[in-house]
Amino acid sequence: MKLMKKSLILLLSTFALVGCGGKGSESVEEHDVEVIWWNNYQVPEEGAKEEEARKSSTYREYYYAKDLIAAFEAENPHIKITTAYQGSYNDIAKAVKAGIDTGNIPTIASTYQDNVATYVDAEVSYDMSEFAKELEKDSDFNKNYLDIEKGCFNGKYYSLPYSKSAETLVVNKTVFDKVGAGESGTTTTKESDGKTVNVYTAPVAAESKAAYTVPQNMFEVAELARKMKADYPEVFAEQRDEDGYFKAVPFCWDSTENMFITMMENSTAEYTDGSAATLGSKIKWNTQAAKDVVIQLKKWNNEGLIATQNQLPITNASKGYHEYSSNMVVAGKIFMCVSSTAGARYFATDGGFQAQLNHNVNWAAGTKADDAKVISQGPSLTFFRNKDTAVNEAAFKFYKFLTNTENSAKLAVNTAYFPLRASSYQTEDVKKLTSAVNTATAESKYSAKNSDYTGQALKLNETYASKNNYYMSDAFVGSADIRIAVGNLLNDVFNDRAAKTDDEIATLVNTKFQEAFESVTK
Repeated sequence: MKLMKKSLILLLSTFALVGCGGKGSESVEEHDVEVIWWNNYQVPEEGAKEEEARKSSTYREYYYAKDLIAAFEAENPHIKITTAYQGSYNDIAKAVKAGIDTGNIPTIASTYQDNVATYVDAEVSYDMSEFAKELEKDSDFNKNYLDIEKGCFNGKYYSLPYSKSAETLVVNKTVFDKVGAGESGTTTTKESDGKTVNVYTAPVAAESKAAYTVPQNMFEVAELARKMKADYPEVFAEQRDEDGYFKAVPFCWDSTENMFITMMENSTAEYTDGSAATLGSKIKWNTQAAKDVVIQLKKWNNEGLIATQNQLPITNASKGYHEYSSNMVVAGKIFMCVSSTAGARYFATDGGFQAQLNHNVNWAAGTKADDAKVISQGPSLTFFRNKDTAVNEAAFKFYKFLTNTENSAKLAVNTAYFPLRASSYQTEDVKKLTSAVNTATAESKYSAKNSDYTGQALKLNETYASKNNYYMSDAFVGSADIRIAVGNLLNDVFNDRAAKTDDEIATLVNTKFQEAFESVTK
């Protein structure tokens, strides 16, 4: 929705407040400015001991940013960088939308392109195309990411790549490699927050069990999942808890939205077309081809072969949080999951279990994973217009600092997000990780596995980029709502326990597709 003129005038009049001062076109070196960055880096609680907080994965990105900002301000004493934690990416988007009419918006925000489209429509986004020309000429900078950014906005740069990731098929290598009866299940425990928690219970293989092969597509996933249920009845005998959530399931795709969109991309169905004239015509998924994909997914879900994170047990009833698939993989309750590469380290444990990161799966029977399109995810940084051009210059100077060789490498080492520069892969810290690939064993310590799995994630980025596997759906006003709608659609289909026959499933899918379409277009 376009801003009313009165709101836009108010907004533009407040942009100068983002920077300290207001001398117009003076250069950054001559002018004190403040760059405000809204992000999702959770801040430690007041009174928390920094030495202990720095060891927590919850605050890993906060301290990474804090250290880099301190280094940047030391080099650029006339520029102040202020960060503000806003919650999740959806929370950041809500905060920006709420601040548009009042002018309470940042200089930079961590975000996804679907939300940037709304800011562009509201005429508050800053077109970074002139600054991005410098990046396009830089042979070291990953052009895949730049192409994705400008491809979302008709050749303009309303966002720039930052902490990028993708999806990977993670398998329980310990289960995949096991042959025959094996030994009785063993349990590994560790202390966490003062409690002894189960880390991994090794399943007991049936005598007929052969080593598993990593599946290439969803039809192979389903076939293998059936074998797993037969080979490990002690794991999958009673799959659901009293609330209907999966206590154990062979395969889980973390993101319901990504599952739907990726299956559209890799099948004969379509998702959206941002160039179409109206919102309704931009939607390409309300077709029989798309419904056929969801019908098949529903049948496998009914069979107890596949699920999404939204069907895993509730761990926090007040907030509606579901268990992480990584925890259930480590516990031997999920054997395959599609997860973010940025979460590679969450599969690391002390002993007893080994994970393996693979190319994400394709859709159709007979297709190869190497040919599958893989969603490019992880937030970009979007920039907001400022009447003081020194603030714009300062924001880009800070961006270049964040994404230089060393700092892009530091982000990768700390978080498993992909480096934006080829030269980052040549830094000592990143080379240690990529050389550690496949060196850890099931009995290795957490630190060795953490390095191994992070290295595997970074290697996947090189593969995806070189094979041109990356894709991103079109960004436009309404695309964020469409993404939510298809996620709700698939959730509703999976969560319906009554639809069992072919006719019942087809009717359910038709109904949920129409409801999803109307939820966006009405």
